Amino acid sequence: MECLVKLDLWLTDKPVTHLQTSTKQRVLFIDQIKALMIALVIAGHVLNAFVFDSGFYGVHIPSGESHHPLFGGVAIWCMTFLNTFYMYMLFLLSGYFVPRSLQKKGVRQYLSDRLLRLGIPFLAGLLIINNVSMLLGKLSPSSPLTELPWRAVPLNHLGVLWFLVVLFAFDLLYCIWVVIRGDRFSVDASVAIPKLRSWLISAVVLAFIEVVMAMQGDFWAVLLRSPLDGLGAQGSHVVTYAFLFFLGCRASAHRWLEQLDTHLVMRWFRVSILLALSVLAISLVLTSSGTMTKELGKFILLTSLLNPFIGWGVMAYLLLWFQRNQHRYGPWLANAGVESFGAYIIHPLVLVLVLEAIGFIGLNPWLIAPAAMSLGIVISFGVNHQLRRIPALARVI
Repeated sequence: MECLVKLDLWLTDKPVTHLQTSTKQRVLFIDQIKALMIALVIAGHVLNAFVFDSGFYGVHIPSGESHHPLFGGVAIWCMTFLNTFYMYMLFLLSGYFVPRSLQKKGVRQYLSDRLLRLGIPFLAGLLIINNVSMLLGKLSPSSPLTELPWRAVPLNHLGVLWFLVVLFAFDLLYCIWVVIRGDRFSVDASVAIPKLRSWLISAVVLAFIEVVMAMQGDFWAVLLRSPLDGLGAQGSHVVTYAFLFFLGCRASAHRWLEQLDTHLVMRWFRVSILLALSVLAISLVLTSSGTMTKELGKFILLTSLLNPFIGWGVMAYLLLWFQRNQHRYGPWLANAGVESFGAYIIHPLVLVLVLEAIGFIGLNPWLIAPAAMSLGIVISFGVNHQLRRIPALARVI
């Protein structure tokens, strides 16, 4: 996921950290945001095990709704809220450094490097991480896979690796665009950053598209039951992901991320928070009344409609905040961002082990879920940090 790594660093025999690179090579605040987004992805996937009957890679932890009626509502809201910005942000940042990397390497070398950078982790994730995770998930007490014979356990499923597939597809599309147009990357910071009107138009158009995509529930359900399950879970957002990836490519040429209008960002962010809190209220009402399952389709359409309106404000605020506070956290958080790709690849196996270790000891889900999140994040980043000490692995994770 070199796009997540951004500027093209010459591969060395040692893992790259911010202590070893100059500010010309890496952008501190972007790496810090990457670390936060991947940590939130891991946290959100913990909640999958509590909320969905299908669980997370076969691990399902009953949350005891009769004893903790609000937990389900809060968990659903957290997952919904996170989904309004964390993958959006990752695609935006992924696109931001593609043009200059492509300009430096040329199309053929760029795609070759991308195929290596994404392909090796993809194969390792698909054949090893995902399969081992699913087999271990079957062993959990409340697993939906328990009744299946071992030979029927779904193996070689895409899972979280959908991100790598979609990311490479966007890379390929951008390269085709560059070849057709003959574009050469150059920085022109004089081009004005999009204003409120552009924000509104993009949010309205993409909200409509997200609703239309979400209405194709039968199609996504088929994908969810297939080896392309990850695309079934995230496919309804793919147009928005594409928009943000290519917006990142365009923003790179004009330094838009570094020129955000503070007043506009803060106004939109306040609206985003109000909308997010409204969704929380609806989620709590539906959960406490026992009607969430019945009204889930309408709830999904509502959140699909609001996704861009919430996401634009949260993303812009995070970009603004981290730019202003990047030196407060220094290199340690940015170094975690450098290592976030590997943490993303291995986190399914880490979470399965963590959830099976602490998820069934009978404690309150309000305690278990945060504990699993914290352990999952720390162990995923920690294990990847150790793996990157191996020169060959440091080249691809």
